[in-house]
Amino acid sequence: MSQRPPLINIHWPDEVQEGKRKALSAYPLFALAFRPFFLAGACWAFLAISIWALWFSGLMSFQFGFPAALWHAHEMVFGFGAAVAVGFLLTAAQNWTGLPSISGKPLLLLSSLWLIARFSLLFAQYTPVLWLFIAAQLLWWTGAIYSLASLLFRAKSKNNYLFIPLLSVMALLNTAFVYAAATQQLAAASHLSHSMILLFGILMGIVGGRVIPFFTARALGLEQVKTPLLDKLLLPLSVFGTVLFITGFFVQLPLKAGWLMLLVGSLHLGRLSFWTPWKIWSAPLLWSLQLAYLALALGLILLGISDLTQLLVFKDVLHLLSISAMAGLILAMMARVSLGHTGRVLQVGKTISLAFALLLLAGPMRMLASLAGFPLLFWQVSALLWLCAFAIFLWFYWPVLTQPRADGRPG
Repeated sequence: MSQRPPLINIHWPDEVQEGKRKALSAYPLFALAFRPFFLAGACWAFLAISIWALWFSGLMSFQFGFPAALWHAHEMVFGFGAAVAVGFLLTAAQNWTGLPSISGKPLLLLSSLWLIARFSLLFAQYTPVLWLFIAAQLLWWTGAIYSLASLLFRAKSKNNYLFIPLLSVMALLNTAFVYAAATQQLAAASHLSHSMILLFGILMGIVGGRVIPFFTARALGLEQVKTPLLDKLLLPLSVFGTVLFITGFFVQLPLKAGWLMLLVGSLHLGRLSFWTPWKIWSAPLLWSLQLAYLALALGLILLGISDLTQLLVFKDVLHLLSISAMAGLILAMMARVSLGHTGRVLQVGKTISLAFALLLLAGPMRMLASLAGFPLLFWQVSALLWLCAFAIFLWFYWPVLTQPRADGRPG
């Protein structure tokens, strides 16, 4: 009686598949979703910030499809951040469900749609190219959500259904952002990009709350401390706070979102304290995750203060969330997931550790820009730290993501 193949092999094509499908799936880059989306996301993180830094430094003149600041915001959250999130979720869904995730031709098509959207937006001042961008971006979201939902529904993985509405709301925000930017409703578009960062905060709270304590306990040989009450409180409060923030721009509300941001940030701090943070400093794959989560907690607290008072500039504080928390957690997760899913030892050297530190530092550097007498320099230093971090990651992880597994297994 034949047995079901082990999970690690289920995404690999069987010998009975036709030659063309076998040939495409045989490329490691298209074996699982984390490979193309981590690689493309990291490349775009480097290229897009290079373009942005050259532009705001006055070293490059370029007419973006959207106003420059909105192009930058869109490409960081709806481009780079969303790509890595989708790559992670489509990969994790295979482990959650025991079903083969997207690979081969469908994965190539999904990756191609993302690439078309990125480069068409650069030249979207031409109306036909703008429509090409809109079509590619919406089709990418549709394909990503469908691929994830089909796995979760088929396996009845109810514990993970929440990722479907979360991605769907992100896609709706993206659509609303594009409409607002295209119709010159610039303040609304900017607000929607800020809202997307808070949605990423919810995603970071869910994923980080699951994997960081598990990774920490496993690496240190400790029993995992669970925080069920905090876990149950954080999700609804985070959603409520984000809904308040989104709608507060359009209608007057009796309660400001800043109060929820203060509360949620404090609860994140409380949860982090249970994850033995004092024992992590010898393991870069642990402290990078926990410090990014700390940036999430502190960022929400400071964001709440800036929403309720005039003490801090809201946009500057938001960069602590978008850089040190969101991008910091992304870089740390890409580093760990890429090693684990390619059969490599879960260890990184000093240079990758430096990349983690540089990116975590880039957030406070950008946040403090308005308090300095020379903000442009702080912007430039923050951008340089970001570029160095992702250049290091690409140097070390390009072969990891494009070459076969180190243990000889498919994937």
